[in-house]
Amino acid sequence: MVSVIRQLSCLVLGACVLWLSACGGGGGDSNSAGSPGNPVTPGAPGTGTLALTVSGLPTGTLANVSVTGPDGFARAVTATTTLTGLAAGTYTIASDNVLNGTSLYSAAQPSQTASVGGATSPAVTVTYGAPQTFRLALTAVASGLTAPIFLAAPANDPRLFVVERAGRIRVIPNSTPPATPLATPFLDISALTTTDGERGLLSMAFDPDYAINGRFFVYYTATDGAITVARYQVSTGNPNVAAATGTVLLSIPHPGATNHNGGQLAFGPDGMLYLATGDGGGANDPAGNAQNTASLLGKVLRLDVRGGSYAIPPDNPFAGGAGGRAEIWASGLRNPWRFSFDTTGLLYIADVGEGAREEVNVMPATAAGLNYGWDRTEGTTCVGAATCDTTGLTPPAFEYSHAGGGCAILGGYVYRGSAVPELQGRYFYTDLCTGGLQSFAYRDGVVTESVDWALPIPGTVFSFGTDAARELYILSNGQVLRVQRGT
Repeated sequence: MVSVIRQLSCLVLGACVLWLSACGGGGGDSNSAGSPGNPVTPGAPGTGTLALTVSGLPTGTLANVSVTGPDGFARAVTATTTLTGLAAGTYTIASDNVLNGTSLYSAAQPSQTASVGGATSPAVTVTYGAPQTFRLALTAVASGLTAPIFLAAPANDPRLFVVERAGRIRVIPNSTPPATPLATPFLDISALTTTDGERGLLSMAFDPDYAINGRFFVYYTATDGAITVARYQVSTGNPNVAAATGTVLLSIPHPGATNHNGGQLAFGPDGMLYLATGDGGGANDPAGNAQNTASLLGKVLRLDVRGGSYAIPPDNPFAGGAGGRAEIWASGLRNPWRFSFDTTGLLYIADVGEGAREEVNVMPATAAGLNYGWDRTEGTTCVGAATCDTTGLTPPAFEYSHAGGGCAILGGYVYRGSAVPELQGRYFYTDLCTGGLQSFAYRDGVVTESVDWALPIPGTVFSFGTDAARELYILSNGQVLRVQRGT
């Protein structure tokens, strides 16, 4: 198969930025009552009832209603229901906006009250009116960066840390535009990496206890091409500068091809460090790394980095050493450039395809030992054959073909910020070749509301990022852009 080399872009100064795609050489967020995002507080037991009717929404669209009352009672309601066993007292019914695709529905009465008593069983109707078109916009937070390729922030910290591909991490003091990056890099390891092909400093992750221990981790390709994970420490005298010397925890040989390095590392909800590696490069995984559990390439790895080096979590699928490398958490990936964890406990992996399909794998973060199929399958299609053996393979939750002009998925995050609450639970991504902002919702194991926001992103997108408040950012052509409500 003759594959097509695709570059992300070339900077104005002529330095080539990351290659991601098919280079031949190159959760459910259920909004139902009692779901992870909508806990139920029962309150004191009683005998009262409250009939709640929801109208005005399209069939299958979940309402966004909260009911609060005596003794700490709180419940989220997404459809017509009757609440029973209520204590006597006054209950408040708050109805927030509902987004279905790009249609925004607002309740005629955003807030109502009802009195429940021994002989009183009130009925309340929440009526949503005709929808308005909901739009998004991008605000430039900062500019003047050189090949920004990742953005992160420690918990409860107003700063933004931007990874520049050449080997530097820059600090933006706050997210209020126009913000200016500090002149002195937080970290500069440009002497340790190279930017040929898809190589460079590709991402970073702050230790969950960063405020206490000052540790953070970086993912880069060494000058010999080896995928490298190293730990660094913030300096004792300046919170905006890290100690210059780090400790290499893991080095994975990546000889030959300069592409398919993966690039993401992140801490999971279990406190373990996860990283996603590419298959080693070349068309159709010529070395067979993705399906080889003796290789760390084409995998998601899971490490315990709480000690001086790294340890193997005992519940890793090959922790005993039999059947594969003990670091492996999942296999069968081609070039998982970006992955992310949602607050619901789901793991989203956007895996760049070869020549036909792009995919997002969505599974519980606790699901160990999954095989996502590459290079036996690309998305849900067989590689090089009409049919193939898919036994033991986990299909993607979402995929799209290159027929619509796409060529390489750039995965992002599920929105969990507060600035645009209507976006809660939607996973955002873009594509290298189409360049627009897109999203979908994953609820109860099903992808719904796939939306193209008709919001062209200036330049070429390199990555997404989130701040400490879980607001969503896009990195493009030297800029940090924040996703926000449009007009």
